[in-house]
Amino acid sequence: MGVVDHNRKAADTSGPFLAGSFLARLEADEREALAEHGTPRSFPRGTILMFEKELEERVMVVLSGRVKVTRADQDGRETVLNIRDPGDVLGELSLIDHEPRSATVAALEPVVALVLSGTAFRSYLEGTPRAAVVLLEIVAARFREELTRRLQFTQSDTMGRLAARLLELGARYGENTGEGIAYVLPISQEELASWVGASRAGVAAALQAMRELGWITTERRALVISDATALRARAA
Repeated sequence: MGVVDHNRKAADTSGPFLAGSFLARLEADEREALAEHGTPRSFPRGTILMFEKELEERVMVVLSGRVKVTRADQDGRETVLNIRDPGDVLGELSLIDHEPRSATVAALEPVVALVLSGTAFRSYLEGTPRAAVVLLEIVAARFREELTRRLQFTQSDTMGRLAARLLELGARYGENTGEGIAYVLPISQEELASWVGASRAGVAAALQAMRELGWITTERRALVISDATALRARAA
């Protein structure tokens, strides 16, 4: 799919961005300085922003929309590793270690991202030391997140892993209502199953069990966590 270049139109770095994301942690002047080093571009839903194994130091910062991060196994099957949101930085590892990309990044919905060359992003970090510290904190947090997920995969069953992912999505996108924590799933049930590390049938059965227990309610891709305490206990 094609990419629409905004002819170097100034990027809107005012937000809103997901709490804890790279842009959310920067001061307004630091975000403005970052915008001066890159070019905002629009990507239609389904566009591949970055390819696994490509040798490329280009960095992107999501301004709007969400993307999924995936990796292919030896048989070419896609495994969902995570979802990145407005404010998140993409491609930072290849910039740091000069190695090929470790994952593919695809737009889950229309996305606008600030695109920076590796040289431009390094120049920004050198001129904005606090932003370099923020990036270091982001990389460390992602490393810890990956360790936690690996532990879950070795110690939890499908329902436990699913409970952890539903709680994570609720923390990111949920809104407290009279019925519980409500949100719209940003990915399909098949992608959710890939993220959980289970079959689609296994996730469907786990969702059904959670509904019967009164922990969640669902309608199409809308989900309400009715009993977060029970989900946290099951995730643990």
